[in-house]
Amino acid sequence: MNDRLKALRNKMAGLNLQGMIIANPINIKYLTKIEAEGILLITRKENIFITDGRYIEVVSSIITPFDDIVVDDQKNISRDDYENFFLFCENVGFEEDYVTYADYKRYIRKYKINNFVEAQDLITQLRMIKDDEEIANIKRACEITDKCFKMLLEYIKPGLTEKQIARKIQDFYRDNSEGESFETIVASRRKFIKASCRTNR
Repeated sequence: MNDRLKALRNKMAGLNLQGMIIANPINIKYLTKIEAEGILLITRKENIFITDGRYIEVVSSIITPFDDIVVDDQKNISRDDYENFFLFCENVGFEEDYVTYADYKRYIRKYKINNFVEAQDLITQLRMIKDDEEIANIKRACEITDKCFKMLLEYIKPGLTEKQIARKIQDFYRDNSEGESFETIVASRRKFIKASCRTNR
């Protein structure tokens, strides 16, 4: 089992959680490196990623036996299977900042959950502590940003629009990384000097 899943299970044990449903794609990627659509179940004995059949092949190519993650096609899971995932689990955690109330009610019915417990902080706390890979990625992101800024200093000149500059930034990040973390915003400010005259009367 990978270190992040182990750490999560240790935190769950400390809070008397026997299971957890993880639906936020960002948290799923953090724990498993899987970016495909799906849901991650942490049960008493297994880590199960349920996804659409279209993603089975790509997900299987990402995970390794070391990760200890079972991948299931949602079409092959029966109603009884869903109800048995958390069998004998007194408390099951969920991401209260991500799950809607409708999803909350649906999960309780679908998985026959006895006690659904807010557990968003478990993963948030894990993500606050960066491992070597994350630190290396942060350093690399800083280097790319510095290069982008240097490129802009040479590119920007009078007459360019904000949209043109934003497009240049977007192109740079797409060429040098996986893309932008958020939409690029470029804003310029023109300084107007208002002169006033005062006459003596």
